[in-house]
Amino acid sequence: MNAGDPTSELSGLILQVLLLVGLLVGVFVPWVAWAERKLTDRVGGRPGIAGTQGDGLSLAGLLQPLADGLKLLGKRDPHPPESVRGARVWIPLLVVLPPLLAFAAIPFGGTYLFGETSRSIVLADLEVGILLIFGLAALGALATVWAGLARGGRALLGALRSAGLGLSGDLALFFAALPMLLIFGSLRLAEIVQGQDSSFAIFGFWNAVVAGPGALASGGPTWPAWGIFLNPPAFVLVLVAASVRMGLPPFDGERVEAELAGGTRAAYSGLGLGLFAVAARLQTLLLAALLTLIFLGGWTIPWLSQAELVDGIAHWVGSGMANGLCLAVHLASFGVKLLAMVFLLLMIRSALPRLGYERAMDLCWKIIVPASLVDLVLTAGVMHVLGGRGG
Repeated sequence: MNAGDPTSELSGLILQVLLLVGLLVGVFVPWVAWAERKLTDRVGGRPGIAGTQGDGLSLAGLLQPLADGLKLLGKRDPHPPESVRGARVWIPLLVVLPPLLAFAAIPFGGTYLFGETSRSIVLADLEVGILLIFGLAALGALATVWAGLARGGRALLGALRSAGLGLSGDLALFFAALPMLLIFGSLRLAEIVQGQDSSFAIFGFWNAVVAGPGALASGGPTWPAWGIFLNPPAFVLVLVAASVRMGLPPFDGERVEAELAGGTRAAYSGLGLGLFAVAARLQTLLLAALLTLIFLGGWTIPWLSQAELVDGIAHWVGSGMANGLCLAVHLASFGVKLLAMVFLLLMIRSALPRLGYERAMDLCWKIIVPASLVDLVLTAGVMHVLGGRGG
């Protein structure tokens, strides 16, 4: 963003933060909760929450998240020992803050020119944005461990299991994401998306090996240069590793009520338990946003780059309006892809049985990490061949 009046910039930043938090907590989190229950009910063949009524009008259960929230607010919180009461009050807030802060580094659109001012749809456009998100995810996991330590007993056992599984998930996610970082050559999420705002020939690899890297985009039908097409195995590995790391179903065995009396959440009820639920939905949205940015081209549109879109619209309505319309189209594109990834995560939750703690650990150390290293070596080899032919 170009330099301007500091007061105006601060006001604009505060407005953006409030808008982002309001949309996440007030719109997307309730929608994820509603979609999760609806999809789970459909997969399980249960009636579910479809019968919610409002003045005789069926709302398909849309008011159920609101009803759940009001019910939690009306519940009394259990009284903990005096020695942990102070820390226990803040722990649910520490659990929900990291995924909320991570969205500050998520770019929902590109950079757009309005007059002489350029605007980007990201609060913190950092060179190491993806590392910031990984670090905040680790902080959220640490807060979950603190939640179990504050209670002791079975909740303490759940906290220790969560710590072990979190360490395994951290390592697995790091290695799973390395091939994509190698392909795009950047840790900045906006640059990763910009690298996918192009296309390549379906049979371009063979042409590139024979005639050089310049032939990668020629020679027959083209395909969007999205990460999922450039490296499909990495998409599967990152999806599974991130789900394990964030404790998303079916990798939430440490919180199973039948085994650990609620795990790390055993000491909480009322507002505190509601914050844990909000954090879980925010993690689902955050993972879906990362998958969208790294593997689905973010806000980009297949076969239509931002420059081509703006130039085509500017011919009719002018440059400023063209950039505004381009922003709206890109936000819609990002939203559709985000919802598709959320649907995929919810389908995984609904269709697969929950894995035990030991099996989830084995999945990280014995499958994801070795497969990620193999994928990294193969990716480096392919890039070396293509680069070596570049002259």
